[in-house]
Amino acid sequence: MSIGRGIRGVKRRGALGKLTHDLHSQVALKASMRLPIHLQREIVRLHFHDPRRSSRSIAASINTTGTTVGDLRKRLLASGRTEQELQDLDDDAWVSALGTQDRSIAVRKHAPDWQWVHEEMKRPSATLEVLWREWRETCPDGIGYTQFSTLYREWKKTLNVVMRQTHAPADKLFVDFAGQTVEIRDPEGGPSVFAQVFVAVLGYSNLTYVEVVASQTTPDWIQCHINCFEAMGGAPRWVVCDNLKAGVISRGPERIVLNPSYLDALRHFRTAIAPTRPRKPRDKGKAEVGVQIAQRWILFRLRDRIFFSVAEANAEVRRLTAEMNDHPFRNRAGTRRQRFEEGERAALLALPAAPYELCDWRYEVKVGADYHVEHRGSYYSVPFQLAHQRVDVRVTRNLIELFGRGRRVAVHALATSPGQTITLDEHRPVSHIRVLEGEPKALMTWAETVGPQAQAMLRYHLEQRTDEFNGVRTARALRDLARAYGNQRFEEVCAYALRLNIRTLRALKSIFSDATDRRAAQPPQGSTASRPAHENLRGAEYYGN
Repeated sequence: MSIGRGIRGVKRRGALGKLTHDLHSQVALKASMRLPIHLQREIVRLHFHDPRRSSRSIAASINTTGTTVGDLRKRLLASGRTEQELQDLDDDAWVSALGTQDRSIAVRKHAPDWQWVHEEMKRPSATLEVLWREWRETCPDGIGYTQFSTLYREWKKTLNVVMRQTHAPADKLFVDFAGQTVEIRDPEGGPSVFAQVFVAVLGYSNLTYVEVVASQTTPDWIQCHINCFEAMGGAPRWVVCDNLKAGVISRGPERIVLNPSYLDALRHFRTAIAPTRPRKPRDKGKAEVGVQIAQRWILFRLRDRIFFSVAEANAEVRRLTAEMNDHPFRNRAGTRRQRFEEGERAALLALPAAPYELCDWRYEVKVGADYHVEHRGSYYSVPFQLAHQRVDVRVTRNLIELFGRGRRVAVHALATSPGQTITLDEHRPVSHIRVLEGEPKALMTWAETVGPQAQAMLRYHLEQRTDEFNGVRTARALRDLARAYGNQRFEEVCAYALRLNIRTLRALKSIFSDATDRRAAQPPQGSTASRPAHENLRGAEYYGN
């Protein structure tokens, strides 16, 4: 090859590289615009939480690319907004301030599971071309053979590369459940239950916290974190957890969905979640080693112990955990507790003054046409302007909060029983308020002209029902029935229904149409009352004599 051809080849490759870089930049720009608003808010929160944190590290916690996070951080710095200013913005003002409107859709070709390709290549006579052809039959829109072979070789270079991790004081807390369980026997001889073992390890000092808990459900998972933070006297900057359902609901190639209740709890303690990668990640070694040590030091020593409650098991676990934290290291001086007290306790984030209250989140809940949101069989009002829209719902032990476009729009006390409707007057339109204020009085005035039974029936629907608006509608329908069948007939049906504790509109309509009350008053067939007098009929006196 001549020198001139070689130079031209280098220039072409350089131009191609620049073009590829520009295309990646455009894709990252479009990707940042396609991010959901709640993920954009999380990136901004993590940026202010630790400005020195790299974009790649933040991207790993929400399963996106570092370029996308970097683009959003550039927009954030260019806007000049503070964290408090951005928190006060709703979703529309947010995208306007940062310019993250979704203007296009980036198209990417699918790539195969490289782990599958790698395993197939271990089989005799396997070739990349044959594997590519087999994969393209199942994914016709996937990448071509050249990119297939190039990306596989690049992926293969990443195997067996391990990075030594160094942990700053109070930077990371590694959490996980142990594989072993603790048997809790029933004192009355019933079946035993097997409690879970929660293990948390600080990255810098290796201080370990162990707790026995009833299950791996979200409330127990969150309560373990709360107890751990309180026992350590503070919270770390990051919590590294595995991809269990209590922490990560789902994880895909392009998006990770965190458990909203778990995320809300960590926000309360001003810390953040850093979920590990799927399959067999190497960035949770502290948690795995901590679980292994806890199983050997604590659970093995409890193998022959019998416990009848979780509290009893935790008392023994706390004693053995304290011994483990005070035990000297094998390969260096000091103990876990000594290293924690000297270099890590002071660096922990201070605990909030107010205790955390467990809550449950529901996102994108549809508001009905009656401007109410359903939750566990009860209905709660929001401003009528939000009818047919979607809101986020946060439920605590005693309250339910509703958020529209990032702002709280309503708060209610939880209903004490299913089927209740809780409505605030300020949420109603003016026309509904006028109906509720004026029409009930007119309906009661009409019922007084019918009779006491009609008054009792309408008083129940207008004064005793919790859903006032539906009560007015039912009373209006009852007045229409009285006009159709007559006031006297309406009074008779109300007397019969109230005696049987019947008040629903459907049941009253059935009584009117079937004349149930009149049929019940008639004597049954075959009784002597229905037989006419006749000289050939013998009465009781005849047979008595």
